[in-house]
Amino acid sequence: MTRTKPGWQRRSDLLDAAESLVLAHGVDSLKIDDVTNGASVAKGTFYLHFASKEDLIEGLRERYVERFVRRQREAAAAATGIERVEVWLLAGVTEYLSDTRLHDVLFRHSSSEAPRPNLAVEALRELLEEVEADVPDPGATAAILYHAMHGTADHILHIPQDRQRMLDEAVRLCRVLLGHGDATQNLQT
Repeated sequence: MTRTKPGWQRRSDLLDAAESLVLAHGVDSLKIDDVTNGASVAKGTFYLHFASKEDLIEGLRERYVERFVRRQREAAAAATGIERVEVWLLAGVTEYLSDTRLHDVLFRHSSSEAPRPNLAVEALRELLEEVEADVPDPGATAAILYHAMHGTADHILHIPQDRQRMLDEAVRLCRVLLGHGDATQNLQT
């Protein structure tokens, strides 16, 4: 019986340990030694998977976004046509609200960093192309819808009683941007 885990599992263990630590203490106080102790691996194992603390933090961000986008895609798969984009948008609000603490600690900490591509915006741009949305600039439309989704979720987080009103308006904005008119129909979520 082997005592070693496959590389993907060690990487996942390191990310799990780091996620627990950043939730407890924040990104700025994260130490590699604490991560390796939490994952029960040697420091050398850490460097097989990550070049630095910053690389580890980027790995946490990527894993967060991959989970986020996977859940949106799963939700949107049940719909057809432009409705897939609406469902994607609503699933994003729900997903964001389910884990705001981890999102905030990973994406709103104080370190300065170079801009990076937004994988969620890219996934939405791809979805717009899949559903053949007739928009002049799918990339710009994806960015606008993504930020509308994020703003909707932030507003609901602070003023929960506005949830349905905000979701209805987010869907209406989506329909208008995708050329499906005013679409004042309310969606119950």
